[in-house]
Amino acid sequence: MVEQANGNATGLRERTAEPREVFAPAPVRGRERSKARPVSSAARYLARTFGPGALHLGPLPGVALIAGLVSAAIMMVRLLIPEPVGMGDQGDGHSLVCSLGVMNQRPWDYAEFTKYLYPSWVPHTFYGEGCGATGTGESYYSSQLLFLWLGKLLTPLLGWGEGLDTRAVGIVCCAVFGLLIAALVNVLPGRALFRVLIAGLVTAVMADGIFADFFISPYSEAAAFPGILAVSVALLHYWNGRGPRWLAVLLVVLATVFTVAAKTEMVSWLPIIALALLWQPLRRDPTDGDATAEGDATAVEPHPAPTRRPRRWTWLLPATAILVIAAFSAGFINAQPKRFSEVNLYNAVFVELLPYSPTPEADLQWLGLDGSFINAMDTTVDSTRSAVHNPLYHQFQEKISLGTIAGFYATHPERLITMGERGIAAMLTPELGYVGSYLEGTGHGPYEKERRFPVVLGLFSAVKAAPVAFVGMQLVTLLLGLAVAFRKRSAVGRLAVVMVLGCWFQFWAVMLNGGQSEIYKNMIVAGFMAALCGPLLVAVISLLASDPRKVSAGKRRGRRAKAERGSADPAVGG
Repeated sequence: MVEQANGNATGLRERTAEPREVFAPAPVRGRERSKARPVSSAARYLARTFGPGALHLGPLPGVALIAGLVSAAIMMVRLLIPEPVGMGDQGDGHSLVCSLGVMNQRPWDYAEFTKYLYPSWVPHTFYGEGCGATGTGESYYSSQLLFLWLGKLLTPLLGWGEGLDTRAVGIVCCAVFGLLIAALVNVLPGRALFRVLIAGLVTAVMADGIFADFFISPYSEAAAFPGILAVSVALLHYWNGRGPRWLAVLLVVLATVFTVAAKTEMVSWLPIIALALLWQPLRRDPTDGDATAEGDATAVEPHPAPTRRPRRWTWLLPATAILVIAAFSAGFINAQPKRFSEVNLYNAVFVELLPYSPTPEADLQWLGLDGSFINAMDTTVDSTRSAVHNPLYHQFQEKISLGTIAGFYATHPERLITMGERGIAAMLTPELGYVGSYLEGTGHGPYEKERRFPVVLGLFSAVKAAPVAFVGMQLVTLLLGLAVAFRKRSAVGRLAVVMVLGCWFQFWAVMLNGGQSEIYKNMIVAGFMAALCGPLLVAVISLLASDPRKVSAGKRRGRRAKAERGSADPAVGG
């Protein structure tokens, strides 16, 4: 009996001692095996070093802390050394920052103050319509005000005088970005080096001047970028299914509210966030931390699945969260200056719809506007030929709404093709050449743009000649994200799907709500989401190439073998 038990234990050890590579891609095949071997070895080395391995979840506090500190330090050095760089203000910043009781120290002439970066805002008291939306004085709200307020508190501590210096705002944004990178490392699956790799790629995207320069500026994009990252982190945490469900949902709500409040166009994310919240979290195997889809009948035994909540409670929290976000979005849009909505509708008709129309007269008739409005085609609200000077302008105010614009394009879908082409071209031209990046007197020319780390700019410029490649990359990210979400049951795949769809919704929100007017600046946020598809594409490809099931099965066999050896040991059994 002892020999038989020893024999069974030996055979069991032989079966469970099989080699288990965490990440083992197929060798690269070539015509000559000797030439393919170095490439295959290099691929295996990179896969073993940076591959995700088993999709274990759980925080890595030490690694996350180091990654966050390094990312924040890189961003600060990148923006402030050897000299500060940022995004010059073409006038829009005043509408937001003036609510803090400060005024920008810059030349009065528009052609002069757009040439350089003027970060200093000194205390000032405004009266009448001098603050808020231009011409009306209506208050302008954005979550960027939180960063600006923190920057105002930090400014005197850094020796930049009273008031507000946008360089202090940049430091605040860099610190928040570091916190988000640390959180991202904690919620990503897999081994530490894989998490650091993805966090490093996200940092590389953020460090490009077309995005990073907004940190030292009065623009609301500086809040939209961290907001998008915060939503991504919150969704990964929610889908991972770790911790209290109510807390995970609350984090998604807070991150989404902050992001929506950054820019009104971000309201386009509402259906995407609804989809994300209704996409049920993953269920973890309580023994090894691997994630499986909630309700998936293929969960590996013998480990019992945790008790599932009744379906009505499963959907109650996300449904409530969606209603809260929708109510906030409606209230936020209603609180924004009516002047902004009117200007956007004006631009949608007279800057986008009519100038690119083959039959503008017929389009005016469809919109229910008098034919005399044709004279205002290709003008802005402030132009001398503006439609506001038309005695029938009240007709425009009564009949034109965002629903009217959407209805027009729904009945003229062929117009969306050329509109989409112009939008993609604008997204791939992200530099704002009409504002400078440097301080005046630092030896740089007017309107000069800094290019200290032009990774995204270089990639966008490269694919501008073939925009179909740009769209193709997003489609590949979407499809591979779906594959990872359903085949690997990983939250990273879901995030890739959400990011691509969010980019598309944001893209069309900009095109339909203003179009060609300020299109390069308005497309920056959609461009940021498109750029994040790069790190996500690397992540989903790595996850598809790995074999976490094999590792998990091997670990389960190892645990069963240890349990059986323990029961077969006479000392234990005696």
